Amino acid sequence: MPLIGVLGGTFDPIHNGHIRLALEAKEQLSLDHVRLIPLNFPPHRSRPIASSLQRRKMIELAIDNEECLRIDLRELDNDETSYSINTLKSLRYEFIDDTLCLILGRDAFNKIDRWKDWKKLLNYAHIIVANRPGESDEPKAQELKQWIKQHQTNQLTALNEKLCGYIHFINIPMLDISSSLIRKRHIERKVIAQFLSVSTQIYIKENNLYQETV
Repeated sequence: MPLIGVLGGTFDPIHNGHIRLALEAKEQLSLDHVRLIPLNFPPHRSRPIASSLQRRKMIELAIDNEECLRIDLRELDNDETSYSINTLKSLRYEFIDDTLCLILGRDAFNKIDRWKDWKKLLNYAHIIVANRPGESDEPKAQELKQWIKQHQTNQLTALNEKLCGYIHFINIPMLDISSSLIRKRHIERKVIAQFLSVSTQIYIKENNLYQETV
C-alpha cells in the first residue's frame, strides 16, 4: 500500500526549507508523494499575509519541477479553522486504503499536546518527526513523553504494516530558515534569493508582497 506524506503550513511564503523537508522525507520513507496543504485559518498563529490565491500560486511555482510534490487545497478552500485532526479525517476518508504520514518539524511536534484532539491524530496517520538544527530533542510535557514512548517505532518497515498509529523520527539536515525570517529580510531589503525558488522570488517582487507587515 502506498505511503503518502502530509505537510501542512501557512506557506507564507513557501521556501526551500519546506521543499527540502518534503523531498528528504519522501526519499527516506519511500513515500509515493507528499501533499502540501496550505492553511487558510491556522489555529495557533495569525492569519497569513499573502492571500489564499497568492500562496497557492507560490506553491505551484515552487513545486513545478517536483512530480512527487502535490498541492492539496482542502484547507485553503475551507472557511473554518484548520485543525490537523479534521484535515487527517478528510484525508483518511479519501485515501481509505493508503498509509498517511503527517510530517512535522521537531519544534511543532514538541508542542503537539496543545493541538485539538492531539492523541487522536494517530488514529488516522503515522507521525513523522524531523529534527531541525538548534532544537531540543525532548518535549517538556511528561504526558507527551509518555505518548511518544508508547507509540514510537525505529523500524521503517513498521510504517508499512498498518495505515496509522506510529511515531517515527528522522534526521534531516534541514535549512534553518522560516517564512517570518524571509518576510523580515524582504522588508529590510536584504537578499532572500538563497531561501526561495527563482519563480517564487519573482512572483513576490511582481506582486509587491511582504512590503510592510512581518
